[in-house]
Amino acid sequence: MTSEKNHRDEALEVTLQKALDDGHRVWVVGDVHGFHLTMEALVEQLALEPEDWVVFLGDLIDRGPDSHGVMAAVKAHPRMTSVLGNHEAMMLEQFHAKRLATNDMDVRLWWQNGGSTTVFSYEKAHRGIDGKEDDEAMYATVAHHRLWLASLPTHIVLDAWRLVHAGYDPEQELDEQSHDEYLWIRTPFHRAANPVDRQRTVVFGHTPTVSLPGHVPADWGKVWNSPVRLDDGRSAAVGIDTCLYHGQIGPKVLTAYDLQTGAVVQQERVEG
Repeated sequence: MTSEKNHRDEALEVTLQKALDDGHRVWVVGDVHGFHLTMEALVEQLALEPEDWVVFLGDLIDRGPDSHGVMAAVKAHPRMTSVLGNHEAMMLEQFHAKRLATNDMDVRLWWQNGGSTTVFSYEKAHRGIDGKEDDEAMYATVAHHRLWLASLPTHIVLDAWRLVHAGYDPEQELDEQSHDEYLWIRTPFHRAANPVDRQRTVVFGHTPTVSLPGHVPADWGKVWNSPVRLDDGRSAAVGIDTCLYHGQIGPKVLTAYDLQTGAVVQQERVEG
């Protein structure tokens, strides 16, 4: 059950921690943004064993060509899960017929930030052989997916790790923050002079690593490790949104990070 107060799923946390304690891998994957073929290629590289897990850091959707396919695949897999990202939060608020029909500022904001590609992917997935879209079936699927999104935690807390989409406000209590911090925060978290949690490394997405402190254009596609250290010497934070969707010159890669070993596996974008 997801806690409304702390936005956590304690049963999931117990399951993931047990997997780690038993020696299984828990892979954390950065922002997929609708690139289903790339996600599948990355997962194939991981060569998952029966007790391994994959945890996505949100932003499964928007910008890439097949958000519907990503959502359906992650939701259906028994050992895949996700925290909520800011793009899922926008989909929860905007992706139903009455909201889209208003075309107000919030709808347009989502639409311009990749929501249009998400809607098109759901329409395409519900198009018959005659080329006509089945809106009733599409919105039934959307409702089903939105229920799943609403059940997702906004962060996951394990013995040595915190998994979150955007990060934490270093000036607030860790488990009393709002969705805005978990889903949207950037600079105050990235530039925190001290660990937000002295015992746990925060693994996060949301912000392309090339723009994190200390990285330069030559660092496109590289994982970011905070120079701030925990009591045990590990990095206080690890950024793994290596930016799959950008149109700049540089690598376009999706990254998986192994909580068991610290190994990094990357997949170059398969879609054009």
